Amino acid sequence: MTKVKVHSNVIESIGYDPTNQILEITFISGETYQHRGVPQSIYNNLIHSSDIGYYLHYHVRNTYPYKRIH
Repeated sequence: MTKVKVHSNVIESIGYDPTNQILEITFISGETYQHRGVPQSIYNNLIHSSDIGYYLHYHVRNTYPYKRIH
């Protein structure tokens, strides 16, 4: 999974595995979470959002199951 650094006050990088539809979010705090079943369109919207933290909170966090991996 390739991760891209993003401009956010709370998120360091975002990765996406299109084959398995896994979205991986690494926060500046060092915590990393994986969300499953995330469509490519949601990933695209997330990384191009003007407010990534807002988009993550309202369109991903409570919609797609996740687990902390770090």
